[in-house]
Amino acid sequence: MDQVKLGAFVAQLRRERGWTQEELGERLGVTNKTVSRWENGNYMPGIEMLALMGREFDVSLNELLEGRRLDDEAEFRAAADKNLASAMESRLDRFWKWMERYGAYAALVFALCCIILMLSVGLRRYKQLQPGDTRTAGTYCTSQNPWELGEYIVLMKEWDGVRAYYRYRQFEALERGSYEINGDVVTITAAGRSFDAILKGDCLYVADGQGELTAFPKISEHGAFMNVDEEDFEE
Repeated sequence: MDQVKLGAFVAQLRRERGWTQEELGERLGVTNKTVSRWENGNYMPGIEMLALMGREFDVSLNELLEGRRLDDEAEFRAAADKNLASAMESRLDRFWKWMERYGAYAALVFALCCIILMLSVGLRRYKQLQPGDTRTAGTYCTSQNPWELGEYIVLMKEWDGVRAYYRYRQFEALERGSYEINGDVVTITAAGRSFDAILKGDCLYVADGQGELTAFPKISEHGAFMNVDEEDFEE
């Protein structure tokens, strides 16, 4: 059925009776805007509304669906068969017609959804295997004044998942190793030895050889190397 042709036929029938769109709408129980949408072919009336129109215009349902008056029985029968076939069109047929028109867009949206899903699953898996260390990681220094030559400790998680430990003074690399976290205790392994440091708030407390604690306040959330490079540290 041709929606535009049906709308033009409704407009023709309305004008033949001298009705305005508003008057036709009152007879059918709809607004004049709805009638205008029908006549412009922008909207298809339901089957019950078409039957009501047929009574108002004294035409058959088949004539409305055909968008013209049917002059003889042969035309009427052919139109009836055509409209019946259209009404009985299978859902599968309608689906394939929709795919012919919009299939490329649907396939693109589906592919994008699959990509987003795979990225989400991958990111979640990565976080499970490589948990974050935002509280501990960063740069700590005995002096918060960048112009003073303090001692630095860098704790950072590298690409291979290893938690790396660096200790240096400006222009002098001291040692390199790794660390593990257990609550507020940071266990550092470097130069063939292991020792514990305590993390309280944003300050790392490290014991020296005499058991005295040295405070290393955090100065950056990221690993920072002042006048040294990672390559300067011996394994």
